Amino acid sequence: MGTSDDEQPIEEDAAGVDPAVWEETADDLLEESPYDTDLGKEMSRDAVRVSAGRMSEAEFHEKYHDAVLEEFGVDDRPLEGGDDDE
Repeated sequence: MGTSDDEQPIEEDAAGVDPAVWEETADDLLEESPYDTDLGKEMSRDAVRVSAGRMSEAEFHEKYHDAVLEEFGVDDRPLEGGDDDE
Protein backbone atom coordinates (compact mmCIF):
# COMPACT_ATOMS: atom_id res chain seq x y z
CA MET A 1 0.00 0.00 0.00
CA GLY A 2 2.19 2.86 1.24
CA THR A 3 0.77 6.07 -0.21
CA SER A 4 1.11 9.14 1.97
CA ASP A 5 -2.66 9.12 2.60
CA ASP A 6 -2.39 5.54 3.92
CA GLU A 7 0.32 6.50 6.36
CA GLN A 8 -1.63 9.41 7.81
CA PRO A 9 -3.11 8.80 11.23
CA ILE A 10 -6.87 8.46 11.30
CA GLU A 11 -8.53 11.88 11.26
CA GLU A 12 -10.19 12.79 14.56
CA ASP A 13 -13.36 14.06 12.91
CA ALA A 14 -13.68 10.93 10.78
CA ALA A 15 -13.32 8.41 13.58
CA GLY A 16 -14.62 10.42 16.51
CA VAL A 17 -11.52 9.50 18.52
CA ASP A 18 -8.16 11.05 19.21
CA PRO A 19 -5.68 9.89 16.53
CA ALA A 20 -3.00 9.03 19.10
CA VAL A 21 -5.45 6.90 21.07
CA TRP A 22 -6.59 5.16 17.89
CA GLU A 23 -2.99 4.39 16.87
CA GLU A 24 -2.10 3.02 20.31
CA THR A 25 -5.29 0.93 20.47
CA ALA A 26 -4.67 -0.47 16.99
CA ASP A 27 -1.08 -1.35 17.91
CA ASP A 28 -2.25 -3.08 21.11
CA LEU A 29 -4.96 -5.08 19.32
CA LEU A 30 -2.68 -6.17 16.49
CA GLU A 31 0.43 -6.84 18.58
CA GLU A 32 -0.23 -10.57 18.93
CA SER A 33 -1.57 -11.06 15.41
CA PRO A 34 0.24 -13.50 13.13
CA TYR A 35 -0.90 -11.36 10.19
CA ASP A 36 0.50 -8.20 8.61
CA THR A 37 -0.28 -5.50 11.16
CA ASP A 38 0.54 -2.67 8.76
CA LEU A 39 -2.03 -4.05 6.31
CA GLY A 40 -4.60 -4.24 9.11
CA LYS A 41 -4.00 -0.65 10.12
CA GLU A 42 -4.09 0.62 6.53
CA MET A 43 -7.33 -1.25 5.87
CA SER A 44 -8.90 0.10 9.05
CA ARG A 45 -7.97 3.67 8.11
CA ASP A 46 -9.58 3.22 4.72
CA ALA A 47 -12.62 1.52 6.27
CA VAL A 48 -13.17 4.77 8.18
CA ARG A 49 -12.84 6.64 4.88
CA VAL A 50 -15.50 4.35 3.37
CA SER A 51 -17.85 4.93 6.30
CA ALA A 52 -17.29 8.70 5.97
CA GLY A 53 -18.06 8.58 2.24
CA ARG A 54 -14.56 9.56 1.13
CA MET A 55 -13.89 6.19 -0.53
CA SER A 56 -16.32 3.79 -2.18
CA GLU A 57 -16.61 0.14 -1.17
CA ALA A 58 -15.54 -0.82 -4.69
CA GLU A 59 -12.39 1.34 -4.42
CA PHE A 60 -11.63 -0.22 -1.03
CA HIS A 61 -12.08 -3.75 -2.39
CA GLU A 62 -9.95 -3.06 -5.46
CA LYS A 63 -7.19 -1.41 -3.42
CA TYR A 64 -6.83 -4.34 -1.01
CA HIS A 65 -7.88 -7.37 -3.09
CA ASP A 66 -4.36 -8.49 -4.03
CA ALA A 67 -2.97 -7.85 -0.54
CA VAL A 68 -5.82 -9.80 1.08
CA LEU A 69 -5.23 -12.70 -1.31
CA GLU A 70 -1.51 -12.66 -0.56
CA GLU A 71 -2.00 -12.46 3.20
CA PHE A 72 -4.92 -14.88 3.64
CA GLY A 73 -4.97 -16.94 0.43
CA VAL A 74 -8.60 -16.00 -0.26
CA ASP A 75 -10.69 -12.84 -0.49
CA ASP A 76 -14.23 -13.68 0.58
CA ARG A 77 -15.21 -10.10 1.33
CA PRO A 78 -18.62 -9.48 -0.22
CA LEU A 79 -18.94 -6.75 -2.80
CA GLU A 80 -22.36 -5.89 -4.20
CA GLY A 81 -22.36 -6.45 -7.94
CA GLY A 82 -18.81 -7.84 -7.92
CA ASP A 83 -17.63 -11.19 -9.10
CA ASP A 84 -16.58 -13.98 -6.78
CA ASP A 85 -13.03 -14.44 -8.08
CA GLU A 86 -10.41 -15.56 -5.62
